Amino acid sequence: MIRKKNIYKDPDDDPVRGTEQDSDALYSIENEDNEDSETDDDNGSPFDNSSNGEDDTEDYDEVEDEEDGEEEEPGELRPSCLGILFKTMFTPVEGWKALKRARFTSDEFASRCFMPMVGLAAISNAVKIFYEANYSFADWLIDALSTFLLFFFGYFSVILVGSWILPRLSRYFLKKEIGKEFVMLSLSTLALFWALIMVLPMLDPVLVFLPLWTIYLIFKGIRVIRVPADVLNSTTAIMIILINAMPLLWNWIINRFLFPFAGI
Repeated sequence: MIRKKNIYKDPDDDPVRGTEQDSDALYSIENEDNEDSETDDDNGSPFDNSSNGEDDTEDYDEVEDEEDGEEEEPGELRPSCLGILFKTMFTPVEGWKALKRARFTSDEFASRCFMPMVGLAAISNAVKIFYEANYSFADWLIDALSTFLLFFFGYFSVILVGSWILPRLSRYFLKKEIGKEFVMLSLSTLALFWALIMVLPMLDPVLVFLPLWTIYLIFKGIRVIRVPADVLNSTTAIMIILINAMPLLWNWIINRFLFPFAGI
């Protein structure tokens, strides 16, 4: 026994119109897809060499924030800047991630981490009184001022020179808060190593290699912060050179030219 299915037909339905409407609908969907693809192409990408500067930075920041997904919850206690410094030194990847999540301002990080470490390096020169003959208080003031200035000027030199010689795709990095904090944290480790060398001069043959750890931290940090892959290696190499060389350069300039010119 064959049953006939009751099929409801709308009297307004027209098979010809229905075919035309379906084709129009398909055509409109294709047009929308084409328009979306054209819009995406026009917006560009931070990894596209044909795109320019600041628009790329904004798009890359949005992608980076979405990929992180680990923002600080309201009311959650933020870690201290010094705590993040030591965490980065012992567990680099976790430390750099913690720095990103904390979202400090550059001024806040400078006052709570960078400047205290630079001050510690400057004060540590006072230990010379115990193992250098005829080392006076005036000599300590000169050495302390020299140490403070070489790290202070070194930071601004890294930001200035780096924003000029870094690859175009990663040049925006030093204009962001995380980029400035990245430089300050790296220089803070050098300042801490400086203090250790001053306090323990008998261990100079070993402690002189401590800046190699800063190089390793920079290597890990660039990858955690996610610089575009096309310029990852060149950005890493330039930042390693700048962060380690600028304090040495300023130390030479201050003691060879600045202080003698000032009669110190």
